[in-house]
Amino acid sequence: MKFYDRTTGLFIEDTDTKITTEQATDESLKEALSKCILSASGWRAVMTATGEEEDSSEDVNEEMLLIAAAAALSFTEYLGKENPRIILGCDARPTGRLLSSAVRRAMIAQGVQLDDIYISSAPEIMAASHRYDGFFYISASHNPIGHNGYKFGLDGGVYPKADMDRIIPILKAKIEKEGAAEELRVLLESVNKEKLEEVLRNHNAAKRNALESYRSFVLRTAHAASSSTLPFGVTIDFNGSARAASIDIPFLRSHDAKVWAINALPRQIDHAIVPEGENLEWVKKTLEEVHKKDSSFILGYMPDNDGDRGNFVYTDKKGKAHILSAQTVFALVGIIELSHDVMRGRKRIAIAVNGPTSLLIDEIAKRVGAEVFRSDIGEANVVTLSEKLRNEGYTCRVCGEGSNGGNITYPAKVRDPMNSLMTFAKLWSEDGLYEFIMEKLGKKADERPSLYSVVDALPKYITTSAFSSDAVMHIKSTDYNKLKAEYEDILKYEANGRMPASFSRWEVRQYEGSEEDIGIGTEHRAPDSTGGLKVQFYDESNNPCGYLWLSKSRTEPVIRTMVDIKGKDKELHDTLLEWQHEMVKRADDRVLNS
Repeated sequence: MKFYDRTTGLFIEDTDTKITTEQATDESLKEALSKCILSASGWRAVMTATGEEEDSSEDVNEEMLLIAAAAALSFTEYLGKENPRIILGCDARPTGRLLSSAVRRAMIAQGVQLDDIYISSAPEIMAASHRYDGFFYISASHNPIGHNGYKFGLDGGVYPKADMDRIIPILKAKIEKEGAAEELRVLLESVNKEKLEEVLRNHNAAKRNALESYRSFVLRTAHAASSSTLPFGVTIDFNGSARAASIDIPFLRSHDAKVWAINALPRQIDHAIVPEGENLEWVKKTLEEVHKKDSSFILGYMPDNDGDRGNFVYTDKKGKAHILSAQTVFALVGIIELSHDVMRGRKRIAIAVNGPTSLLIDEIAKRVGAEVFRSDIGEANVVTLSEKLRNEGYTCRVCGEGSNGGNITYPAKVRDPMNSLMTFAKLWSEDGLYEFIMEKLGKKADERPSLYSVVDALPKYITTSAFSSDAVMHIKSTDYNKLKAEYEDILKYEANGRMPASFSRWEVRQYEGSEEDIGIGTEHRAPDSTGGLKVQFYDESNNPCGYLWLSKSRTEPVIRTMVDIKGKDKELHDTLLEWQHEMVKRADDRVLNS
């Protein structure tokens, strides 16, 4: 029997058709697993049968289907509950259909009480997951179209690193055992057909319930009434993402926002997925054109494929559209929410961010009397840090990774462009907030609130985009601990001599999980040394004024390097980035030759 998704019209599964091909062997299965990146940020790999990361076909080889089944079994085993209730979903990548089928069948075979909502945004499935024992989400977030992977957790958030480190050995054991390929193949093809069809028959009802849960959760997160209004027009470039099958258009229109959408069908992927730089040109152009016809259109956004990230464009007072960098989006949310807390008399206000979030957030926080705390990269790490701060008595409503854009607003545990929009709307809905913000930024407020005046008033920083080619380095060594040690040795030898004259001192800050430690050497980092390293610079008044960043990507086989400096000196930024690249390259050569 064939089943279709009522929301999108897309085909889900034919229960009369086998999904395996009997081509995978134990050895080919192990080889396929070796190509997967397994981390707390998600398990990811190129999943297309061709192995091409830009392949937009839905074909998946059998090895990846069996690994999907093993991932589902590993998650349900780790939950440790008999017949757990789990919600399953996927983003809009074409490979999601077959991978969903493998996960669905494996879970049903294990006795899981499964609700399958198929194409859904990450914030949607996580908001709905509070009514379940856990969620399993098939997605590769911002990675290219041929990638896919898995995120899972419970109570609205992905598992932190400690949990993922316990689940990974379970997965490996299932793949590495003798006869694994045949065992997993039999599991997928022997699933009870009646139970499989029952889950698929219930799909549309489960999807409706998930959308309602998500809509309510967005309002609760924003502390907004169902009658609240969004007094502006919004253009959206869905780029075929899962958000095209989520609440965005009906939610925004129900709160009086005008909406103009392009690429608004799931899988209508028109350009690269990551919502950065030139990929925002489509929504920028659309906003400018629509604004000419209706000046109430002042904002636009583009989400990534799973819809947790969404970066923005805006119009200035002349109607010209501009792209907001990821760091600026986060800074805007930060200044609005921190100021909102201050005006309401909340005490010990804090914001939790990752290591490479621009020092702009530190300057903003200082101006309103809030504190900044930092974790390593990874959404789970900033969420864990924010929870820790609340347990210590801080008011910490916002956390996030400024280097990736978007914000996580409590009680949400995932980024969401809906939350950003609801925050921006406070400039109009909260009396005195706009004036308070402009005063703290040292600028004169306009007669009426405007987003562009707040953007213009923000202190100026130049930060390497985390997704620019300048931020990515392909190195040859595989021992990240040794690479860090050699990098530190080079840094100690030449930092004082090559540090710009406008900087007075430097220090190294190291990150592991939700912790930040100051100092050079292995004693300041975990034994596996997987976290980020930052060289932070200070001016003569001992204010932080810039940094160099180094980290190993959890989701791609690359090293990420970044520079952040206060001011507008692009030449200084580029000089520091060149120096950073040089030190990393020399450290890489040393490791290879040691």
